[in-house]
Amino acid sequence: MKDIKLLRIGNVEEKLLIYIKEKLNKILGIPVNIAKENMLPPNEAYNTYRRQYYSPVILSVLSRYAHEKDYFRVLGIANVDAYVEPLNFVFGEAIIYGRAAVVYLPRLRPEFYGDFPNERLFYLRVLKECLHELGHTFGLYHCSRPRCVMCFSNSIYDVDFKEARFCEVCERRVREYLKSQF
Repeated sequence: MKDIKLLRIGNVEEKLLIYIKEKLNKILGIPVNIAKENMLPPNEAYNTYRRQYYSPVILSVLSRYAHEKDYFRVLGIANVDAYVEPLNFVFGEAIIYGRAAVVYLPRLRPEFYGDFPNERLFYLRVLKECLHELGHTFGLYHCSRPRCVMCFSNSIYDVDFKEARFCEVCERRVREYLKSQF
């Protein structure tokens, strides 16, 4: 079955996964399911100096997992902080036209920035990043329209400014891609 599998990496609450599953299913119009397996963040990805995980290693593990299980897409939801060179951090990462993507939760939480916890805001940020990373797996690159979910986010303010949807151009490309796959 062609579906998107949500894979918990580390300690991720079930309620968040259910929210993501329901929203992605509605927005994308394709099945989204929560994988039964849980994954621990790979030790080899951890950089003790930075106290962060190196995202390309996690993405590589997810990609192998997706191919071994023959999943259409695997979206890792990781409760760890991560980076790619030369950036200080990433909210997520994906392989263009690949089967794997990952979203990192810590920097999407309001309390990371000294604000009070806000579940609604946190969940919306996570949804935006899930759509963004899955968009890459559907062949989309970064969009120049600042409200489009595919616009690059350099800060949490950029994430908050974006809408939880694709612009008309990106939406058309996603629909064309998905139509070719189903």
